[in-house]
Amino acid sequence: MAMISARKRLESIESNVLPSMFAGIIIKDEKWLRKTLEETLPNLEKKALELALKCKAEGGCSENELLCDETRIRELFKETCSKLEKEFLIRTGIG
Repeated sequence: MAMISARKRLESIESNVLPSMFAGIIIKDEKWLRKTLEETLPNLEKKALELALKCKAEGGCSENELLCDETRIRELFKETCSKLEKEFLIRTGIG
């Protein structure tokens, strides 16, 4: 079984996993949104940051490459969380 590099896994999180959270959001329920905001995104952000460090250590990313930039990763998750929170607030009638 082939191992997927930290770089490829990080690229997949950014290009596939985060965008997929918005696919079909209309049919996803409040329980899904709450779990995503409270558990899934924080855990995924932690994993992405770990992958960025591993990618740098293995030479898969240069020190200044955006893919492995911790600040950019944090902002990407913050933005995703903000968009999902807005959707959650609208659905619950709070926003």
